Amino acid sequence: MNYVVFDLEWNQPQDGKSADERRLAFEIIEIGAVKLNDELQIIDQYDQLIRPQVYQEINWRIRKMLDLKRGELSSGRFFPRAASEFLRWCGPDPVWCTWGSQDLSELRRNMKFYRMPLISEDPVPYLNIQRLYGIHIGNTAQSKALATAVEELGLTEDVPFHRAYGDAYYTAKVMGCLPQELLTGHMSYDKEHPPKKDHPRNRRGFRRRVRENRPAGQGQTEGGQV
Repeated sequence: MNYVVFDLEWNQPQDGKSADERRLAFEIIEIGAVKLNDELQIIDQYDQLIRPQVYQEINWRIRKMLDLKRGELSSGRFFPRAASEFLRWCGPDPVWCTWGSQDLSELRRNMKFYRMPLISEDPVPYLNIQRLYGIHIGNTAQSKALATAVEELGLTEDVPFHRAYGDAYYTAKVMGCLPQELLTGHMSYDKEHPPKKDHPRNRRGFRRRVRENRPAGQGQTEGGQV
């Protein structure tokens, strides 16, 4: 069985506009992954920067969290090439593994934005290691941070957190501490839910009226933008 544990880092617009007003809410800027064998041993790794095309100005919060150096992403590959290379590296029919439920969704959304072929038909099965860790420790009411799980398990912290490869690496390490039955009996599924065309909130006029009728100051960001 071919396990691919991956993590994504992404950029987002500076102006605070809501996701439903944009075709691409989050633009992927880094892909990191490790490949595991049946014994959950790391047998390969993947790490690739992505040169942004949609939001070329990096959100200051993202830059700070990732400790991005100025100009670092200029050496990255364009997303379609990087994503195609990543999928070839993954091999046929991988078991996708992520920390949380968002990474696989964002990978698919970015691929759709660039009109790339689908990974597979809906729904796409994957292992949500964050969810499985919660089941393992008997706490499904609270989603644990990856760094917290690493600390609780007493794992060695030998690569930085908050970069795609590092977070994929630690996710794989946590996964290796879980009972095998959790990995075979608790699959999650990622399914795209396209908006209903007749829903009033998907009409431009409706969103414009909401903005026009919003009380002064409501929904503003720190910079005063809506």
